[in-house]
Amino acid sequence: MDVPTLLTDVLRELGADLSFTVAAEGIMPILRSFIKQGINVVNAKFEPSLGFMGITYSRLVDKPGLIVVTPGPGALGVVSPTAEAFVEGDPLIVVSLNVDGIRGTHMHQLPRSDAQISIFKSITKAAFSINDPRDIPSVLTKAFSISMSDKPGPVYVEIPSSMLSEDVGEVKYKVYYSVSKPLASPNDVRVTADLLCEAEYPVILVGRGVRVSHAINEVIKVAETINAPIVTTVMAKDAIPSNHPLYAGVAIGRAGNIVAYEVLRKADVILSVGNRFSEIGTGRYSLEINGELIHVNVDPYDLGRAYKPRLAVLADAKDFLTKILQELSLRGKCRGRGYVINELRELWEREYRELTRYYSSVSGLIKPWEVIKAVRDSVRGNVVFLGDVGAHRIESFLMPIYENERYITTTSYVSMGLAVPGAVAASIVNPDKTVIALVGDGGFLMTGLELSTAVQYHAKPKIIIFNDSSYRVLGVYEKVRFGGITEDLIKLPTVNFAELSRSLGAEGITVEDRSELMKAINEMLAIDRAVVVDVRIDPKSVPIPYQRLYEMHSL
Repeated sequence: MDVPTLLTDVLRELGADLSFTVAAEGIMPILRSFIKQGINVVNAKFEPSLGFMGITYSRLVDKPGLIVVTPGPGALGVVSPTAEAFVEGDPLIVVSLNVDGIRGTHMHQLPRSDAQISIFKSITKAAFSINDPRDIPSVLTKAFSISMSDKPGPVYVEIPSSMLSEDVGEVKYKVYYSVSKPLASPNDVRVTADLLCEAEYPVILVGRGVRVSHAINEVIKVAETINAPIVTTVMAKDAIPSNHPLYAGVAIGRAGNIVAYEVLRKADVILSVGNRFSEIGTGRYSLEINGELIHVNVDPYDLGRAYKPRLAVLADAKDFLTKILQELSLRGKCRGRGYVINELRELWEREYRELTRYYSSVSGLIKPWEVIKAVRDSVRGNVVFLGDVGAHRIESFLMPIYENERYITTTSYVSMGLAVPGAVAASIVNPDKTVIALVGDGGFLMTGLELSTAVQYHAKPKIIIFNDSSYRVLGVYEKVRFGGITEDLIKLPTVNFAELSRSLGAEGITVEDRSELMKAINEMLAIDRAVVVDVRIDPKSVPIPYQRLYEMHSL
C-alpha cells in the first residue's frame, strides 16, 4: 500500500466524503487517490476560497471540512480563512505537503523546513508533522478529535513530499475519534437557576455555540419554562425561528432589532450562551447589559473578555442547558411573567412601523434594504443565505430567518470573500436547497470567479451583487471617524457583473430600476443553474442598522 492510498483509506473511515483543493503537481498523487477511492474533489480556482468552502461545509454538515493544498503558495494561501475558522470555531482539516528535498531550491520550498508549520501553529488548535507513514492513522484520528472537541477549529497536518512515493506495505489500524466538551459544574447550574427564577425580567442571549452543540431545542425549552425573551447574535440568527412568540430579534446594540435592544436594557438577568461578544456582533460594543450577566462558553478565552459577568461558566451549551432544565423541573414554577409575549408583540409592531417608513419612502437609486426585502418576500424555507462582509451584510442583520433556513456569515474575524465560494460549497452539499449569496461588488471582486467552479460542478447558487462601485461600508466608517470620505480609498471600478457571469457560463441579470427588482428575483429563483443578479444600488445609502447606530442617513 502506498502513502496516498493509506491516507485516503483513513480519511474515508473518519467520515471524509468531500475535499476542497486547487490541484497542483505535488499533491496530485493524493487527489488521484481520492477520486479513485470515492472522496469527491472540488477543484477551486483560488486558495483562499478553499477555506471559505471548508468553513461553509463544516457549518452545514457538522463535521470537519477537508482541505488539501500544495506547499508554499497553496498552504499560505489558506492562512486567512484558517485563521477565521480558528477565531469563529469552525472545524477544518488542512492537509499540506512540506518540501523536504536536499537541494533546498525546489519549487514551493521555503528556506526553513519548519516555516509552514510554525505559521499554522498560531492559527490552529494543533499542527502535526508526520515523519513516519505508519503514524498517518493515529495522527489523522487525533486531528479529527481535536478539531471537533471543545470549541471546534482547524487542525493542520503536514506530510513530507518525499513520503508520497513510499510503499508502507500492509498497515493494520483502527480509527475512531471521540469528541470531548467541558461539562457544567453542579454549583454553576444551581446559581444560574437561582438567578433565573428570582429575576424580574430574565433574557436569554443565544450565540452560534448553541447550534454547534445541537442545543436549540434545549434553549427554547428553557426560555419557555421561565417565560424569557430570546435574542440572538448575528451568527445565530438561524438558531431561533423568527416567528417564535418569545423571539426578540438580533442583539447588536443600537445596530440590531429595537426589540432586542429594549429587552436587554430592561433585563435584570441575562443568560448568554455560546457567544463571544465580538465587536461587530455587539454593534461596536453598543450592546447595553445593565443586569447580571451569566456568560456560558466552551472556550475559556472568550469568557468575560468583552463584558464582565456575574457568573462565568465554562461548559458545553447542550450539557449546561440540559442540566438547567433538570434543575428548573425540580423547583416547579418560577415567576410567571405572563405579560412577556404581549410586550414583545407590541415592541415588534413598533419595529415594523419604523421599517415600513424606510420601505415606503424610497426614491432615486435602489436602496440596499429594498433588495433584502425583495429577497425575503420571494423565498421562504429550505434556503441557505450567505452574507459576505460589507454594507449589504449589515443590511441583512435585520432580515428575519425562518424554520428550515440557514444564515452563514462572519462577525468575529470578518474576512471578505466568504459568500461566493461558500455558496458554491453550499449548493454542492445541499443541491435540494435554494442557496442565496448576498455579496457586495468588493467581495465579488475578491473571490467571485469561483462562479466558474459552480458552473464546472453543476452547482446552482443564486448570487445577488449589491453593485455601487465602492467599498460603501468603509465610507460609513471614514465619515464617522474622520468627518469625510476619501474617494481613492473606497472607489471601485464599474463592472458589468451580469456580462462577466455569462462569460463564465452562468446566467446574468442586471437590475437598474426598482420596478425591475421583484421580477429579477423571481426570474433568478426560476433559473435551474448558477445565476448572478447585478443590482445597481445607491452608493450614498447607509444601512438601516448603521443609521440607528451612527444617526447618519446618507453618505
